[in-house]
Amino acid sequence: MDRADAREWLRAKGWQYADGRLSKQYALGSFMEAIEFVNDIAAVVEGKKVSKYPTITLEGKSVMLLLADDASISIAIARLVDELYEVNYASNDEDKEDELLKQEEERERARFRSRGPYRKSSSAGLR
Repeated sequence: MDRADAREWLRAKGWQYADGRLSKQYALGSFMEAIEFVNDIAAVVEGKKVSKYPTITLEGKSVMLLLADDASISIAIARLVDELYEVNYASNDEDKEDELLKQEEERERARFRSRGPYRKSSSAGLR
């Protein structure tokens, strides 16, 4: 991927470039999840053996990541962190789907309880 393609990918993923630094803010579900995300970012950065460490700011359930510049190592870190976030932290439609399935199951149980398993409309014809 050349530099122009990399910058386009970064913009598409929500990264901003200003003053020679890449930045992106991530929203997490809870403070503890934000702490876990910061620890995961630290592991990614340590694995890359960088010369300039990023700035990570944690505020409540929000994490801001500032990378030194748009050099290939910073772009690689940006890709890894985005993938990490999408796979482990981003809320997804599966959670909503699971909730809808639970609601449908509860409605079905309520219908079953209200009519019973063997409801007979009349005793005519039974011997």
